[in-house]
Amino acid sequence: MLKTINIIATAAFPWRTGTAILALFRAFYLAEKGLDVILYIPWLIPAEQALLFEKNLSFTSPEQQEAYIRAYLPQSETSLLQIEFYPATYNASFGSILPTCQLSKIIRYCDWLILEEPEHLNWKHPWNQFKKQASRVTGIVLTNYPYYCQQAFPRIPFFSWLLKYYNQWLITHHCDDVILLGSALAYLPHAQQINSSGIHPSFFTTRPIKPHSKTIYFIGKLIWEKGFCELIDYLSHTETQAIDVYGTGKDQKAIADYAQEYNLSLNFKGTSVDPAHDLKDYKIFINTSRSETVCTTTAEALGQGKFVIIPEIPGNDAFYPFKNCLTYSSPKEFEEQLKFALKNIPEIDEQIQSLTWDAAIDRLLQYYQYGDNTND
Repeated sequence: MLKTINIIATAAFPWRTGTAILALFRAFYLAEKGLDVILYIPWLIPAEQALLFEKNLSFTSPEQQEAYIRAYLPQSETSLLQIEFYPATYNASFGSILPTCQLSKIIRYCDWLILEEPEHLNWKHPWNQFKKQASRVTGIVLTNYPYYCQQAFPRIPFFSWLLKYYNQWLITHHCDDVILLGSALAYLPHAQQINSSGIHPSFFTTRPIKPHSKTIYFIGKLIWEKGFCELIDYLSHTETQAIDVYGTGKDQKAIADYAQEYNLSLNFKGTSVDPAHDLKDYKIFINTSRSETVCTTTAEALGQGKFVIIPEIPGNDAFYPFKNCLTYSSPKEFEEQLKFALKNIPEIDEQIQSLTWDAAIDRLLQYYQYGDNTND
């Protein structure tokens, strides 16, 4: 019988990245089911925190950061979730937080160990002994790292090939079974596609989209890998001259310069501390990114009842059934979908209830009970 769960994450809130937020809420809602859950998250020194957290926000102790994290959770004062920190460092070259210890030595034994981004957690410590610390180890693959590598080193395809097979070996070696949020990672043929993530409840409480609502926005890291080249190229062939952009990143200036070449105005809004509030009045979310296995910001936009315009790629297939999902496979289709979204009002879609965390956790626990359990 399932009683104890450990979840190890590669990032921690308030770094507003999907890998931090999804792990936090997965752990929180599992604890809400009455399970004994410990979430293990990285602790960075204040100097490195400044590189990732919003402006002027840093913590001198793990206890301070934990208090900030708990304030972000629904019903935080009654949560049974336990949070523990492990030592880590931020590697700017990878744009990732990496553990500085052998994680399998510092976690408790449990019934079910969930490794969020199992390849990432083991890059520098492939000798971790996770299977000795749990009755079952499940990896949840969140990021298409070979794609990032391919975009970063387009002239050296060997790097992407090597990373793909190194990741595959790490995942297979450390996990009894693997969950994919989307179907983007075809090189993991034995993994099961389960939508085990939801969106923050605040995205369901905003008012419906109205005809006079703001028009278009994007939210995400300001790096080329998020599809900015495609976004700018495609928008340049439409009548749209400006969109709002939320987020920060190392390529912001280069992206702005490229947009200016096409007389396109990207209104950079910086990091959104409360995206459910800041984005509630927009009607259209355009997300040309091709890097995610499944994109949380797209799910959040659907939860708020917006149109989403996204490319037809494996990582987006979970969104196709939603009424307000508009897909494209060419610049012409992009232009047609944008014209449609600008002229129309999004429909009310009852399917968005499948995006709640309660629904996601029910799917996850059903997977544990009936899925690929090597210990049956």
